[in-house]
Amino acid sequence: MAKAFNEEEKQEIKQKMMDIALMLFHESGTKGLSIKELTSRTGIAQGSFYNFWKDKDALILDVMQYRSAQKLAVVEKYFNKSLDNPVGFLADIIYEYSVDFKEKCEKKPIYAEALAMLARKNEGKTYEISEIYTAFIRKIAAYWREKGAVKSIDERGLLNTFIGSFVLLSNYGKFEKEYFNEALRTFITAMVERYIEVR
Repeated sequence: MAKAFNEEEKQEIKQKMMDIALMLFHESGTKGLSIKELTSRTGIAQGSFYNFWKDKDALILDVMQYRSAQKLAVVEKYFNKSLDNPVGFLADIIYEYSVDFKEKCEKKPIYAEALAMLARKNEGKTYEISEIYTAFIRKIAAYWREKGAVKSIDERGLLNTFIGSFVLLSNYGKFEKEYFNEALRTFITAMVERYIEVR
């Protein structure tokens, strides 16, 4: 029988399992990840896994969200560098984040598998990962407003720019390879320019 954990223990164990899962994904991909191996390395009973996720797919989606949140938290440390050119800063962040993920998909099957799983899981509805992007957009918009760097900003439009880049990314295999990055950059830049009015 799986042990019941208090909230603090659950948070610590979940964090540890996501870190270990990320390491295991890099070692062997999603198909090679076993719940038994994950719980063994975490130091909990195998049945305790289900206190955190309903299945392995739910874990994989959470790990994608977790990794995205980590990357965006790093970007927050550089908000002060965005004041001279908010449009360029945000367009570059979205573009670089997308291209980095595309390159990982091409080199490591785990990323392509996870991207395909996320696209399948979210067909016809808002992507769960948009919660992370929403928080990021709110923070940077508040920062720009506080510093007087923008006249106006459409946060929903910028959120949809993130989501649109993800939709393009999840379909990059349908593009001729040499045109994808240019199409992605053009889309992102045009959208960010549309939704941010600078002073």
